Amino acid sequence: MRLAYASLDQWSAALKSGVFLVWGPPSKARRSIVLARELDMPIAFLADSWKEVLRAAPFKYPAQFVRTYRILLRDRPRMVFVQSPPSLAVWSVAAYAAIRGARFVIDAHSDAFERGRWTRPRWLNRFVARRASATLVTDSYWAELVRGWGAEAVVIPDVPSAYPAAAEAAEQIDSEEFTVVFVNTWAADEPLDRVIVVARRMPHVVFKVTGRTEGHESAMRDAPPNVQFVGYLPDPDYHALLSHASGVMCLTTRDHTMQRGACEALSLGRPIITSDWPILRSYFGQGALFVDNTADGIQRAVTKLTEQYDSLVHEVEALREVRRAEWTTRKMALEQLVEETQA
Repeated sequence: MRLAYASLDQWSAALKSGVFLVWGPPSKARRSIVLARELDMPIAFLADSWKEVLRAAPFKYPAQFVRTYRILLRDRPRMVFVQSPPSLAVWSVAAYAAIRGARFVIDAHSDAFERGRWTRPRWLNRFVARRASATLVTDSYWAELVRGWGAEAVVIPDVPSAYPAAAEAAEQIDSEEFTVVFVNTWAADEPLDRVIVVARRMPHVVFKVTGRTEGHESAMRDAPPNVQFVGYLPDPDYHALLSHASGVMCLTTRDHTMQRGACEALSLGRPIITSDWPILRSYFGQGALFVDNTADGIQRAVTKLTEQYDSLVHEVEALREVRRAEWTTRKMALEQLVEETQA
């Protein structure tokens, strides 16, 4: 288990009022990390060393359940934020809240509504959501779904953040090449194969691809020389890579899926290429180029990025200020919710 405070004393003192729980590693919780930091709330990552695959669940989830209750019953926080998925984490927190008279907020990522292993049993997820103080969602589509259950939903597409460590790390990057970073996790909804097709057509552009490389050696060998697989990077290096890029590309073939990499690019003032879904078009309305996930569409967007780079930078910087102002309003509402619990 990893804690966001240096010592157990600091952790226990902060935990008395509230805590943010994540059943997974920091790499799977970028949004929750920023949200917890903005709310000045300690965050605990209850992650095991087993490979993150479903067949490990019967072994790791009981251990995470026990660790969760050791924390909650020892320190008795009055407010708990919990990342979803996995569903069992939310159910565990809901049971604690019922026993101790505490309140809880669900930070629901799109997977919580889309993948069958997290949506079942539906009756239990709906029951738990109705007892939460709120469910944080990334899109009005999911908000309407949650409200249809008779539960409270709050739309928070993104949590704008500063990345001071990125500026220092970026000083180590020395390149005059026109570079597009493709934020990749090797997920099935990320059309990396089409990005590689575009790279072959555009040898004058460097495409840097993030994500762990283990087990993907075949795909890497088949890529052209202007595609660089940078691997999984520590946060300062990852954000430095984005901040130094000419553009950041975040693609998904799934509707209603917010792109965390695009949110980070916005915070860093970098032009964005992303998929043409309503959730993404409504949030990244300017400073972004939208594609249909085809190779031709991606190529047109990269070409436009090279031709309109300066104007796109100006647009994304203006949009960043708008989104920061919106987040300030949402943050005040969440802080009030936490303060009401402490009263």
